[in-house]
Amino acid sequence: MNTVNQTFDWSRFTAALRKELVENKRAILFTLLGTFGMLTMIMILGNISVSTSTDASNAIKDSLENYLPQKMVYAFLSFAILIVASLAFRKLTSKTGRIEMFTSPSSTLEKFLVNALIYVIGYIVAFFICAQLADLTRIAALWFFRNEYFIVPGPINFLNLIPDAVDGFGFGMASPGNPNKWLAINIYIGLLAGPGLFLLGSILWPRLSLLKTFAAVYGFETILGIIIMIVAFNIKDMEAVGFWVMNHLEDIMIAMTIFAVVQAILYWGLSWYLFKRKDVVSLKWWK
Repeated sequence: MNTVNQTFDWSRFTAALRKELVENKRAILFTLLGTFGMLTMIMILGNISVSTSTDASNAIKDSLENYLPQKMVYAFLSFAILIVASLAFRKLTSKTGRIEMFTSPSSTLEKFLVNALIYVIGYIVAFFICAQLADLTRIAALWFFRNEYFIVPGPINFLNLIPDAVDGFGFGMASPGNPNKWLAINIYIGLLAGPGLFLLGSILWPRLSLLKTFAAVYGFETILGIIIMIVAFNIKDMEAVGFWVMNHLEDIMIAMTIFAVVQAILYWGLSWYLFKRKDVVSLKWWK
């Protein structure tokens, strides 16, 4: 039994959004509290580890990125959003859940948008809020221990998390005018493409969605890696190839960014298409 109503009505959409938030408020709250707790731990331990080093004072005074491991915070975001996205359509795991989802008054388009908004877009926004609150908690927890040897930097603007994380990896690729700024743009797009893939996995394989999607990605990357190695071993002049790559970095980064956009469109488009084909009786993706 498929829902045939594919239209969009704002009042119906907001009602479905409220319904999802109210029914799953406990799980959503626990997810946000877990995110806040992990971020607080990362920031406090990061502050302590750097402040207790021998050159901590100069390092922290020179640059706040030496205090806060932005790349760790970004890595946590990039992994956590995949987990949350993989749980977006967990109701599909049972017949009762599918009946509840597909027989509600809202259209399939509204159902899809509700889950995408809450478990992808909403979580990304909530993550940055949690990160800012965790940073303030770090300051409050360590403020009375500060001295000339133990520095407690002030609040950090986490809206710059991605550029700071890119710089933190040592590439210096987020600065304006740098051709490699495309890497930072690529990462921003990846914040939608990655969750889109695991949203697709949540629809394809509602049961153990996270593990199955990771397995599929790992399998694909393994095959791709083998192909790349075979091609690389058959290239006679690797030095010339390396020289060409170094002279076309900007073009390569632009191509990677375009590819990321195509991936995001493909994953989200397939997610919507396959969700429309789901029914109450069967979990098979072609039903």
